[in-house]
Amino acid sequence: MSDLRARLGALRRQSGVSRDDDQGGGSMDSVHALRHRLERVAAGRRRPCRKRISDETLAARLGGRVVRDCVILRRERLPIDAVHGAFPLVDSALHQGLSLCTGGDVATPRGCILMDTETTGLAGGTGTLVFLLGMARFSDGVLEIVQLFLTGFQGESAMLDEAREYLRGADTLVTFNGRSFDSPLLAARYRLSGLSDPFVELHHVDLLHVTRRTFKHRWPDCRLQTAERRLLGVQRIGDLPGSEAPRAWFEWVRHGRDDGLWAVCSHNRLDLLSLAVLPAALQRSHDDPIATGANVLACARHFRHGPDRAAGDREAFEYLQRYRRHLGTEGLLELAWLARCRREWSLAVELWEQLAAAGVCSAIEHLAKYYEHEKRDYERALTVTSRLLACAPHDGQHRRREARLRARLTARRC
Repeated sequence: MSDLRARLGALRRQSGVSRDDDQGGGSMDSVHALRHRLERVAAGRRRPCRKRISDETLAARLGGRVVRDCVILRRERLPIDAVHGAFPLVDSALHQGLSLCTGGDVATPRGCILMDTETTGLAGGTGTLVFLLGMARFSDGVLEIVQLFLTGFQGESAMLDEAREYLRGADTLVTFNGRSFDSPLLAARYRLSGLSDPFVELHHVDLLHVTRRTFKHRWPDCRLQTAERRLLGVQRIGDLPGSEAPRAWFEWVRHGRDDGLWAVCSHNRLDLLSLAVLPAALQRSHDDPIATGANVLACARHFRHGPDRAAGDREAFEYLQRYRRHLGTEGLLELAWLARCRREWSLAVELWEQLAAAGVCSAIEHLAKYYEHEKRDYERALTVTSRLLACAPHDGQHRRREARLRARLTARRC
């Protein structure tokens, strides 16, 4: 007990509180002292609020102009010989790459809108709004970038309405993760503003899905900046992370601090430039999957996204044949399946035998079916089925196949 009393006394001395204060004496003095200390802490944490500059001054600093109340427009036309990383910014490369991504369902480069947003949060939902809407499209062979920047909450409807003008004549929307994030968020904001959503009418190409299909299990992740480093030859230096953009905007709205806004616009601009050349980089990966580390099977499956399924299957078959030695089990099974569809049985059987030797049960099953139904060689089919039962001894379907084959062999002998 005495030890506890000694420890309490030491804590009182460290805090500057006397024993009498602790028991109620001089309590008002303690309250005043505590209030004074809290005020000093709060004063230290307060950030001085700058004198807020006008929207016109901010627009000049960002290289734009005020087009509506609380809306700044930045417009940039890149020179015809501009490049981004290792790729030229040309409309033909965009169109060819998008044709690969969509199976040929892209009208013209001029009809393609590249879109990326910066928002007040990354979680989405009705509490999140878009404060920077970046768009780009090719016009007369030149890439034109338009960024609509919101300087205050009250300008949201005007910004969304301004975007509608820029979308005239567009038929295709190109984003990176826009199907899951940007488009649903914009749809919600247009709905809350009482405006029709012009983006929903466009054919949407989300390059994240194409990138993920092509490089899944090849890269640690499929973020846009990973694709930039590995495919485009772009290394961002001093770039503001997208997660920091909301803080920069709230610094402006709450405190009038515009320090980070140029960096936000620059980050958004780089995203749009990468969207403009990423389809061409994906096309190059498709043309030479070994050099870029792309998934050969995923590249082959791109052919089958087009409207002509027969032509797509033929191209996929030829593609897999070309890169056969780089295929894994799944790719070899798909090549064998395509050979079967073309009734190229010698190739299909060769592949199934190769996989069966490695213990792939599905390949053994295909062999059993082939010998039973195509060759009518029930004895060979029974031998293969015995190998199949060794792989999956409790599979009822394999047991029934064995019984059926034994019955047919018995009937044939009789």
